[in-house]
Amino acid sequence: MKTSELTGRALDYAMYKHACKVSGKAPTDAEFDQGYKSGQFHFHQDKALLLDLVETYKINTQYLAQEWLASTTKASAWGETPLIAVCRLVLALSY
Repeated sequence: MKTSELTGRALDYAMYKHACKVSGKAPTDAEFDQGYKSGQFHFHQDKALLLDLVETYKINTQYLAQEWLASTTKASAWGETPLIAVCRLVLALSY
């Protein structure tokens, strides 16, 4: 599946794997499933995460044509919310 098509749980799972990679931890389906059920790893809804990602990856966001665009000098991604666009961009930058 393309990064631009990721939504909901699939987007959260991809972000979980990215976070594990960045932190040097091995991702497991069991940890993700258990954490997701208890309210963790809902990256696409975690508004506190938005500022951290924007600052870390030097991301610009703007609302255009009824969608959000997240961009850097290297790539861009669209989303229904700023956070979804930013998550998709972070994943695109990691490939």
